[in-house]
Amino acid sequence: MLKQLQTALTLPRMIMTVNAVNADGTVTATTASGQTMRIIGTAAVDDHIYVQDGRVLGTAPDLPFVEIEV
Repeated sequence: MLKQLQTALTLPRMIMTVNAVNADGTVTATTASGQTMRIIGTAAVDDHIYVQDGRVLGTAPDLPFVEIEV
């Protein structure tokens, strides 16, 4: 039961594209929907990154974005 609660409270992981690398150890990145955020971490411009809780988790594959309604 604790594991289910922890899973429910975990912040979502997003895939974003890096627009700019900032001198203060952050990057500016954009989601597929167009939301721009400043993220703690490092990456190169045009990299796709995994972001969770405002931090870069690592690089993400460059795959096409598809949204399917169910």
